[in-house]
Amino acid sequence: MVRDEGGLEDRISVGLLARAFPRATVEAVIEASGAREQRVRMLPAWLVVYYVLALALFMDMGGGRVMRKLAGTLAWAARGVTVVIPSEEALSRARGRLGPLPLRLLFEQVAGPLATTGTPGGFWRGRRVLSLDGTTLDVQDTPANWDRFGGPGTSSAAGDVLAGGFPQMRVVALAECGTRALIAARVASYATSEKALTIELLPLLGKGMLVLADRNFPGYDLWSQAAATGADLLWRVGSAFELPVRTVLADGTYLSELAPPRDQRRAGAKPITVRVVEYHLIAADGSPTETFALITNMLDPQAAPAAELAELYHSRWQIENAFGAFTSQLKGDGVVLRSKNPDGAEQELWALLCAYHAIRELICAAAELTDRDPLRLSFVDALDAVRGPVGDPAAFPP
Repeated sequence: MVRDEGGLEDRISVGLLARAFPRATVEAVIEASGAREQRVRMLPAWLVVYYVLALALFMDMGGGRVMRKLAGTLAWAARGVTVVIPSEEALSRARGRLGPLPLRLLFEQVAGPLATTGTPGGFWRGRRVLSLDGTTLDVQDTPANWDRFGGPGTSSAAGDVLAGGFPQMRVVALAECGTRALIAARVASYATSEKALTIELLPLLGKGMLVLADRNFPGYDLWSQAAATGADLLWRVGSAFELPVRTVLADGTYLSELAPPRDQRRAGAKPITVRVVEYHLIAADGSPTETFALITNMLDPQAAPAAELAELYHSRWQIENAFGAFTSQLKGDGVVLRSKNPDGAEQELWALLCAYHAIRELICAAAELTDRDPLRLSFVDALDAVRGPVGDPAAFPP
């Protein structure tokens, strides 16, 4: 048990979670997910939510040690009330009872755009600049995780496909380029395509958004559904992508068409008109590099100048930087999620997304306070500060 042993650094860490995820919000997602405990327990559901969030902040620590940090802060906040530390087995059972849904609902409740109109790179001609992309995370090498998630295969000398080192879950996210905040995400098995997960994110798009995507995403079906949301699109296409020249425009861009698949064409589907922007990057010696080809549903060269679109597309790399901070700095390079069962792995993933968003929110608040670009503030420094001191223990009422 712990009695008033929470150090200042623990209070700061827990306080970040309390501010980013208020107790009332946590209670609401527990109720919405049906995860409310049926009897009085040492580990009520709301406390387990904060415990799982704390695990995400301290991926290099065992569960018992993380719980001692949390319990010490709670004991201090309650002014001397003793908090009992459950066993590792009890903590694991409590996580199992909670499941992944409350953490997913919590992320979806609090995650969202952080850029203001004054945030550098946050907007382009009145549109919020967003980017789509995907990544994978290793989960524990257990039969249950292989069954749920699958993973990359390797071929044996006999030609058989063998399982890779770890099963993996696939994540597709929508990032805000001006802040590197991951504002929405979908999770599935390794075998699920990025395009299939992207379709689940489309209802979140709409007018006033400009969505960037790399060459893995363009295709007739996904493009038509994304464009139907009212969002403006600027996606790169690969060199093998067929884009017949229909009309050359004054600025050198041209109108082309995305042809529907044969079965849809037979059913009456029509080609989709897109505008193509082609350009080269220039190497240090002045020679041109590979050709970049972008397609957009912004067809008017005056309203969307080609040079601006070419420069704007490279904001797409901000989601790569976001994934780098998420997987390498918050989770840790080479760190495999703790859980040996699929529900626990998904719970961890949503908790990591919550923790990442809380830190980005902290960075944006600091940037606004100091009148700086949030992309110029170090994620590692913010994470170190959070893992050191945090908090407002009063956010955890008895």
